[in-house]
Amino acid sequence: MDPSDRRPKLTKRQLEQAEEIYRQSAPGLFQYACRLRSQGYGADPHDLVQTTFQAAIEQWAKVGLFSPDERERWLRRVLKNKAIDHMRRQGVIDLSAEIPSPRPPSDDTCERARMRIALDACRKVIAAMPRMRRAVAFLTWHEDWGDERIAEHLRITPSTVRGHRRKARKQLKDELGPLVYFSDEDDKDEDEGEEESAQ
Repeated sequence: MDPSDRRPKLTKRQLEQAEEIYRQSAPGLFQYACRLRSQGYGADPHDLVQTTFQAAIEQWAKVGLFSPDERERWLRRVLKNKAIDHMRRQGVIDLSAEIPSPRPPSDDTCERARMRIALDACRKVIAAMPRMRRAVAFLTWHEDWGDERIAEHLRITPSTVRGHRRKARKQLKDELGPLVYFSDEDDKDEDEGEEESAQ
């Protein structure tokens, strides 16, 4: 089958929307692809961005309905999966591993054990959180939902979602310390004003 046969017939408005999303997202996706390459993913960043947007067009019935943050997460996830697929086709990584590790096996085993301990500890802390904070934490970090979708699902405002997530992140940091890591980028959107969220 010709690949073009799988491409949905988009309206002029949908094509304009897709082009605008490409202009907005392509630079950030390209930087992300370059970072992946520096971590050992061998695919060409330009090719990754192009094939990622081809996948978006092919699934536009779904992708076109996403909120901006959901769409960004989806694009990055697809791009990374395509980078992994490229490496697997080249035979440069073990199919059972997501990325190659330059460390000795003993160190890798230690790292996996450390991550398992951190994950179990995070689950216990989240399970003990107040109901709404626990729900926001689960939908954010386990289900990879964006603010708008969480807000609609829980019938609260996006700023209240951010408030609960900020408190959940602080609680994880306070209780687990160096076991968990959140970058400045993770915290950026939480610095905006928030509504007072109920316990």
